[in-house]
Amino acid sequence: MLDILSRRNNLYAILLAILILVVSVAVKYINVLYWTPSRVSSELSEIYEEVEGIRPVSLRKAEFLIKWGEYRNSDGCSNAVHQSLFPSGTGFEDNVYVVSYPDSIEFPGLPAFRRQFRIEKPMG
Repeated sequence: MLDILSRRNNLYAILLAILILVVSVAVKYINVLYWTPSRVSSELSEIYEEVEGIRPVSLRKAEFLIKWGEYRNSDGCSNAVHQSLFPSGTGFEDNVYVVSYPDSIEFPGLPAFRRQFRIEKPMG
């Protein structure tokens, strides 16, 4: 009788471990694909709001680069912004600022999911 109960407990423990693994992967997946890009986009918008009223666009872009550089080097920025790749040139493609950063999901025993994200903020 105790053998049957012990096997059930082992089965429940294995099922619980699998459930925890699935939930962990799902949370990390949502974080990588939705929450982090959303946070980076909102950080870009916050900085843009500070320079939104500046005219002409060339001066707005210059002021945005100054404020974005200060923000990126501060303790208040997200990890994705801090690890974002330095853009070639100024980071602008016409009047659109581009932030590019790598992110990944890595769990033991599962294939790694790596992706390069690209967030854009129009300046015009």
